[in-house]
Amino acid sequence: MNKILTIAKKEWRNYFSSPVGYVFAALLLIVCGWMFFGDLFLLGQANMGSYLTTMVFLFSIFIPAISMGLLADEKKNGNWEVILSMPIDETKLVLGKLLGCGMYLLFTIALSLPVAITMMLLGKPDVGIIAGGYLGLIMLGGAYLSVGLLASSLSNQPMVGFLGATVFLILDNMLGQEVVLARLPLFLKNIASALSLASRAGRFNEGLITLNDVLFFVSWIAVFVILTVISLKTRDK
Repeated sequence: MNKILTIAKKEWRNYFSSPVGYVFAALLLIVCGWMFFGDLFLLGQANMGSYLTTMVFLFSIFIPAISMGLLADEKKNGNWEVILSMPIDETKLVLGKLLGCGMYLLFTIALSLPVAITMMLLGKPDVGIIAGGYLGLIMLGGAYLSVGLLASSLSNQPMVGFLGATVFLILDNMLGQEVVLARLPLFLKNIASALSLASRAGRFNEGLITLNDVLFFVSWIAVFVILTVISLKTRDK
């Protein structure tokens, strides 16, 4: 456990040791805020639904950007041989990387809390729905990070990992869109909707929190962590 925490702290510090971490967080929050407040005063409703929905979509670009170098950079910069010589296995390395990047993501999400406070000052939004929306955002972020981590393990080039994860997540996001579902047979429609992470996160945003959805996110993260470990062990041989 200590090794996992050590790796996580190292990754956490990496995001704040250069302007990149600040720039990524600032861009995400500025775009979400600009789109949200632009509509807020037109609609006249103290509702954070559109803000969280926008953040869910932007996560499909933001999270691949912050996770693309987690493993690919180590290989690109020649650090991989050093890591292999250390007394740490691939599982602890992957979990440490995921935890460190997850801490940064949680920090970024927390920076949006002033928006929720502003909504409470302007009106009387349902606090439970807001809390559910944030829970969905956190679960979605963890699932997206696991995808980004796997993509980063498959290549020595961070940009390849970014493109692979972004395309995968956008396609997964589209699986929950009615414009796509309407063109599928019923049995495929149900499968596609069930596999869409964004669609499940949207239910949290509506206050519909179920154990089934929580377990789906946890299982998704576990599966992609295992696939990442397998990918690293295969490439190390």
